[in-house]
Amino acid sequence: MLGTVAGGVCGLASSAPCAEEKCKGLATAGDFDVVVVGGSCTGVFAALKAAEAGAKVALVEMSGGFGGTATQGLVPVWHSLHSTDGKKQIIGGLTDWVEEELIRRGEAKREHPTNPAVGTYLNVAGLQLLLDEMVVKAKSVTPFLHTRLAAAECDRTGHVSAAIVADKAGLRRLRGKFFIDATGDADLCRYANLGTWKLPKDEMQAHTVCAILSGADGLRRKHPKFGFGEITKPEYGAKLEHVFGWEAPVVGAKGLTFLAYTRVSSCDPSLPEDLTRAELEGRAQLRRIVDAVNRAFPMPEGERLSVVTVSPHVGLRESCHIEGLYRLTTEDLLYGRRFDDVIAKGSYRVDIHEGAGITFRYLNGREERQIVKSDGSSEWEVGRWRKETEGLPTWYEIPYRSIVPKGAENVLAPGRALDCARDAYGASRVMVNCNQMGEAAGRAAANALKKGLKAAEAYVA
Repeated sequence: MLGTVAGGVCGLASSAPCAEEKCKGLATAGDFDVVVVGGSCTGVFAALKAAEAGAKVALVEMSGGFGGTATQGLVPVWHSLHSTDGKKQIIGGLTDWVEEELIRRGEAKREHPTNPAVGTYLNVAGLQLLLDEMVVKAKSVTPFLHTRLAAAECDRTGHVSAAIVADKAGLRRLRGKFFIDATGDADLCRYANLGTWKLPKDEMQAHTVCAILSGADGLRRKHPKFGFGEITKPEYGAKLEHVFGWEAPVVGAKGLTFLAYTRVSSCDPSLPEDLTRAELEGRAQLRRIVDAVNRAFPMPEGERLSVVTVSPHVGLRESCHIEGLYRLTTEDLLYGRRFDDVIAKGSYRVDIHEGAGITFRYLNGREERQIVKSDGSSEWEVGRWRKETEGLPTWYEIPYRSIVPKGAENVLAPGRALDCARDAYGASRVMVNCNQMGEAAGRAAANALKKGLKAAEAYVA
């Protein structure tokens, strides 16, 4: 079991010989005000905001680049920054700035603000380069790439004193006064024995290995019947157990298509064996999809559907959640409850990747469900989850309390590890919402250090 014991024993697996001995004499990689674990946009934005407020920050990322699901998962969409009616911009900050900068560079394109599925298409390579620039420019942020969290060290219950990381130098200690767990899987919180919880595997959101392909435009011109949704049907031989997927253009790269048509269900990515299965199974599904397309819709050699790149990390939707000071409920979200400690606003619909299909619920009361029949075909059921009435909300809010782990003195967990009910999570987990949570965590961490506050007291409006 991973975890820590107050008094300094680090959170190495108890099955490892002499876990406490392994922590003795570790080199210290640095002493910081704030240690951010996880270099997704959530983590990067947290680090930048803490640094902006004067903190010395370490930013730890296990891969070779920042951006998380957007860059390492290749997912090129940030959802609308506006209320569902398009009348009010509800999201600003670094999310808005990054979009504007990518648009200026010709690497992003905004859709209509009331589009329920898309806000802005991003060139994810352009995003990765921009995030690099932002981190390097912030002189008080020290980046640690190719660096994985291995354990946590506590000097008392609820108070983390160091993150033990593994990199090319071996195990090293990053000391900090405040910690932000932006791992998405609540890794730091779990290792520090702060309370966490998980849904059963079969209730977790499914995961997707994404890819960028060439040749789809030519296929559409020659074969009007071609569509990736068509390939999910049993007769095409892709051997998929699901029917839902989506695709998007690659901004600035004419002729390339982003594809998210794989799905790995009943998978808990906080377990190493499940994470491995997700990567391998997702890529195997991608192979079968491409082969099925090329069998069913023949094209001359050189014009066939081809894989240009596969995401270096499976796109994860859900794993472990913190036990926070408040669990955001489905009613809070769908009825647009307002919070005094609001840290994020959103308008993206609830989407639940369940079984073979998907369910969408909208703030206006509309519901859409993709139902898969026994023969593998599917149909959409359209109805309402609530009666039509006046005064329906056009955005929802996420409170600070949902990213504060119970019992934590100096730890916050912004992003998809927030404490959130299952259906509400289907909307709150998307990147534009996690981005805002990251900014709020960075500001709160700096505020806590400046004023000598505990995590629960450090909210900055």
